[in-house]
Amino acid sequence: MADWVLAVERAYVDAATKRTAPTAAVRGELASAGSAGARSDANAERGSIGKARAAIGAVASRYLAVGTPRSFGLVVEGGASCADAALSLEAHRTWFSPTDVRVAGDGAEALAAQLGGRAVTLPEALACDIVCVHASITIPDGTLRRGTHVNALAPAVALPDELAKLAVITREVPGLGELAAGLVDGRQLDELTVFVLGDARIARAALS
Repeated sequence: MADWVLAVERAYVDAATKRTAPTAAVRGELASAGSAGARSDANAERGSIGKARAAIGAVASRYLAVGTPRSFGLVVEGGASCADAALSLEAHRTWFSPTDVRVAGDGAEALAAQLGGRAVTLPEALACDIVCVHASITIPDGTLRRGTHVNALAPAVALPDELAKLAVITREVPGLGELAAGLVDGRQLDELTVFVLGDARIARAALS
């Protein structure tokens, strides 16, 4: 299990239950979970943002995805989004063990080879049990099926009006903390669920 993912989950629980600062134990776990080796401040900041998004998505999937997802889709747009997507798969493996990893978008071939998955078209990636979107795209109408959970983790993922009518949409604040703290129910049956990232402030503070 990834301690940094569990620590981010607890930070959202703390926020939802009015314990707004991570506990000393959480801070200790985060410190020990840091990667070895010197990095520039800019690279450290980039990595922190990527880890925050990845952990947030994994926590959302824990409560909103099907119980035993087999397929895991990543949508990328090259560069930093591919690094973020790799972190998303790592974070999700805290709770899930997908056997079918699909990657779509710019840089898909190289990332799929790195992750032991396969490069696919966008509709094939969006047909997975869990989908993490790390590209600033508009999700095409009619490409998502019931039972799928989508994490919109890029800053400008757009949801078409028709999807907004069909899906159960959860936003980071206050939704993620409420889910993790058990204040609201997660997935019920085979509905289509979508999680929308906000500013990731709580996760970034927990990982700082």
